[in-house]
Amino acid sequence: MEKEFHTIEIKEVLGGDVVRLDFRWKLEKGKIKEFAINLGLLEGEKSIDVFRADTAHGYLHEQRFWISPKPKSLELFDSDFNTAFIEKKREVFENYERWLRLFKEARKRMK
Repeated sequence: MEKEFHTIEIKEVLGGDVVRLDFRWKLEKGKIKEFAINLGLLEGEKSIDVFRADTAHGYLHEQRFWISPKPKSLELFDSDFNTAFIEKKREVFENYERWLRLFKEARKRMK
């Protein structure tokens, strides 16, 4: 099984924050068998989870940490992880700035 891992760090988003996007997947016969997409906010040496979509625990799910730490099942992709990976990757690139803002606002309300 082939493994791939890519990290993108984006600096100066939302007032100087450093944002980390990472994409991991395992291929078997040209198809994605497992994947994880993570969006994190770097604070010093620590990465704070903002969003995650992955196939851990045997099913596809996502977590939007400004809403809840509990994963939400994404059954609509019915184990078509190639399509799910493409869709979730697109969604992250289109929405990460808004999600970061929502995450930071939720953290302020919790303090």
